[in-house]
Amino acid sequence: MRAGGRRRARRGAGATVVAALAAALLATGLAPAAPAAADPIVPPGASDAVTALAQANARAADATEASLDAEEQLRVRRGEAERTRREERAAREVADEARAERDRAFVDVDAISRAAFQGGQLDALAAVLGSESPQAYLERTTLLDTISTENRAFVQRFLDATAAAENAERDAAARTLDAERSASDAQRTADDAARRQDDADREVAAAEDALADADPATLAALRRGGTTDFPTNIPGSGIAIEALRVALTQQGKPYLWGATGPSTYDCSGLVQWAYRQVGVGLPRVSRQQALIGIPVAMSDARPGDLLFFNEPVTHVGFYVGDNKFLEAPQSGDVVKVSEVRSSLSGVRRVVL
Repeated sequence: MRAGGRRRARRGAGATVVAALAAALLATGLAPAAPAAADPIVPPGASDAVTALAQANARAADATEASLDAEEQLRVRRGEAERTRREERAAREVADEARAERDRAFVDVDAISRAAFQGGQLDALAAVLGSESPQAYLERTTLLDTISTENRAFVQRFLDATAAAENAERDAAARTLDAERSASDAQRTADDAARRQDDADREVAAAEDALADADPATLAALRRGGTTDFPTNIPGSGIAIEALRVALTQQGKPYLWGATGPSTYDCSGLVQWAYRQVGVGLPRVSRQQALIGIPVAMSDARPGDLLFFNEPVTHVGFYVGDNKFLEAPQSGDVVKVSEVRSSLSGVRRVVL
């Protein structure tokens, strides 16, 4: 498939990130990582031509993962920006109502002041009403004692309303700053997503050109190794085993950058698709999938665990046991079971 078709597949591969993950990403300030120079998937003894194809595939896969990650981050940041804008609007409404209550209370206090002037009590009330702050106002209890109980209630209401208005103003101002920061973060993420997409388009186009120019023997060598008839009846129970069994039914289907099935897949697209079939939503890209579940040592890995490769993570597959894993490896190849490679960087177990 040429670049235009690949781009349509990638952009059509939507994903819903679970709310807990979105919160975790925001809490940790995770940002899209720069494309890594991942280890290319090169069969042993490969020729220079096969190695060059594998390297082009690795660059394209890295760039595609980074682009998808940036798009996911953009959705998260835009959601955060909208939430803070709603909070700002709500805080402004509270501040407006607080000011209105203060103004209503002032009407009564103003009437008291006028009456005090006529009754010779202006000096006491002026001292109270002219205090530099509500706190100072409250501290002048001896002056409040000179006012009747009914008038003192009016004055206290004005004090409380003034303090509430000032607090609401401060909160609204803080919410405004939060909204401005969120909007700025979203814009930076949007710019980054556009750049990552351009990088991915360029790398994928180059890799597709290289694949199109490769002779049949070179393409066959690229696919060498692995099996597409691994048994699907893996023993065991649990959501991870269920997802693995479903994923194994896809053996032999072609790899396509950014694809999430059901006829073509990239590595993280296969994992996401399999879990979706058993009713579980996972993130779209491998570096976010690497945050799901619990970490386990490779020595303790069991079928269904997710294996991650490279640092930062750019590749993922299902462990099937006996140091083998199911993967959608690279363009020009198909979904298959391969030997675990030395670039393994982590193992995660999805538990519900």
